Amino acid sequence: MPGYTENSVVILRDFDTVFDLTNAIELWTELFTEYQKAEVLERNGNEVVFSLTTYPEGERPSRTWVSRRIIDKPGRQATAERIEKAFPFKDMKIHWTYEELPQGVGVVMTWMQTFEVHDACKWTNEQMESFLNGNTRTQMQAIRKRVEAWSAPIPQLLATACAV
Repeated sequence: MPGYTENSVVILRDFDTVFDLTNAIELWTELFTEYQKAEVLERNGNEVVFSLTTYPEGERPSRTWVSRRIIDKPGRQATAERIEKAFPFKDMKIHWTYEELPQGVGVVMTWMQTFEVHDACKWTNEQMESFLNGNTRTQMQAIRKRVEAWSAPIPQLLATACAV
C-alpha cells in the first residue's frame, strides 16, 4: 500500500503572491531550506520540467531528481510527479492546493504526497510517512515565513508562467 501524507499551513499573504512564489521553481532555493539547487529544464505553457538537488544532511547524501509540475492557477492547484525515479522512492506524486481565506487575509496551502519507497530502502512506507510529515511541516513553516516577508517583485517571467 502506498504511503501518504497531507499537511497544511496558513500563509498571511494574498493568493496571487502565495501561488506565484510557491510555484516559481527558480526561487525554491530562497523559499525552502533543503534545496541547494533548483533548475528549470523545460517550460511548456503551464507544464514545467525541473531538477532539484538537496543539501546533504548528516548521513543522508545530497540527492538530485527530475520532476514534471503542472501549474493550474485558475484551479488553485499544482501537481507534480518525479520523472526520474530517485532513491529512496520508487514513485512520488505531489498535489498542492491553495484555499483563499475570507476577505483575502491569507491562503491555506495544503500538500499531499503519495509515494512508495524503493525496495532497497531500509524504511517502510510508514516510517517514510513519519519522516516526510516532519520534514514537510518544517519546510512549510520556512516557506510561510519567507513568503510573508517577501518584499522583492516576483520576476515577470515567473508571474506570467504561473498565470497560464
